[in-house]
Amino acid sequence: MFEFKPILSTLWHHKASALLIALQLALTLVIVSNTLLIITDRMEKMARPSGMDIENILTVNFLAIPQDYDMAGAVRADLDMLRALPGVVDATHSHQIPLSGSGSANAFQTQPNQETGGEVANYYRTDPHFIESLGLALVTGRNFTETEMQVLAPNEQRQAPVIIVTRQLADKLFPGEDALGKPLYNGDSPMEIIGIVERHLGAWPEWSKAGNVVFFPALRTTQSMNYLVRTESGERDALFKLLADKLAERDSERVIEVNTLSNHMARSYAVDNMMVKVLSTVGAMLGFIVALGIVGLTSFWINQRTKQIGVRRALGATRTNISRYFLVENSLIAATGIALGAAAALIANQYLVRDYSQPVLTLLPLGICALVILLVSLGAALAPALRAANISPATATRSV
Repeated sequence: MFEFKPILSTLWHHKASALLIALQLALTLVIVSNTLLIITDRMEKMARPSGMDIENILTVNFLAIPQDYDMAGAVRADLDMLRALPGVVDATHSHQIPLSGSGSANAFQTQPNQETGGEVANYYRTDPHFIESLGLALVTGRNFTETEMQVLAPNEQRQAPVIIVTRQLADKLFPGEDALGKPLYNGDSPMEIIGIVERHLGAWPEWSKAGNVVFFPALRTTQSMNYLVRTESGERDALFKLLADKLAERDSERVIEVNTLSNHMARSYAVDNMMVKVLSTVGAMLGFIVALGIVGLTSFWINQRTKQIGVRRALGATRTNISRYFLVENSLIAATGIALGAAAALIANQYLVRDYSQPVLTLLPLGICALVILLVSLGAALAPALRAANISPATATRSV
């Protein structure tokens, strides 16, 4: 049976250095466990389905130069041309580009002139081609018709009689009910829900209400306009420059910029990506620093106890006995640090949840982090322990 008393006695005589390593392990567990939650949360957000065929969508923004530009006529001509191009599935106009970080939002209620309740949602003015152009899934109801399209002057305010919403928004506004055919209000005029799409993340992926989206059948004739062009698989890059050339050739009185929807999404998630990389690096560096500390402390203790190890070898202790001794010693320090760190991590997480809306730390990720730290600790102590096991009795007992 393994004797813990000599180990505990040794640790008591070196309690300051042992406690220092234990506290270092505890602090590492606090930081790494809560960091892991943040990394996981960000990665899950970035991996959410957008509802759109992102990899095959090109975006076009143009700014008309003449002040009296015929925007409505230009949009009709441009879209007819774009839809006829080989490799193009469909094209639509939109007053804002999804996932770009730029958009419009408003409050929508289930009753007229409702002062409280309802939901805030991102909205888009578009046309009947938007479902096919974005690759959205219409789960119930119907699409817009051309006769329902409204052409609005730059400052004209007119309510759309029909709208299409995302399933998320429909479920929030009408929990447990079928939202199809029901009215929504942004004031006192009803807007009938004629269709529901499965999902659409909207303009701001980081927004707490991302996925609350409303679509209006309308075209506002401002100086700037956006097109969303969905291409056949593998044709997006080939059409990238062609779209700009064709649009400039059709009408040179504007400034045109072509981009991809995947680029817009990457920019929207740039902060999340950076945070994941920085926090992952911090976690790895903490693990490395802890490992160095354990290697240094274990090596120091071995150097101090060289004669003791030699005596034990001379009395019959095997190499396994010696290496196991130092590994168990390290495990006791690690267990103490992990126990302190687990309690501190749960307490720290409560403050993060309350003040910064971070995810709640559960026992599973905490246990995973604790196991990883324990393995790092044992791995760091293994090399010095094996070196101690190889000390020969003759060398260890030689007078110095």
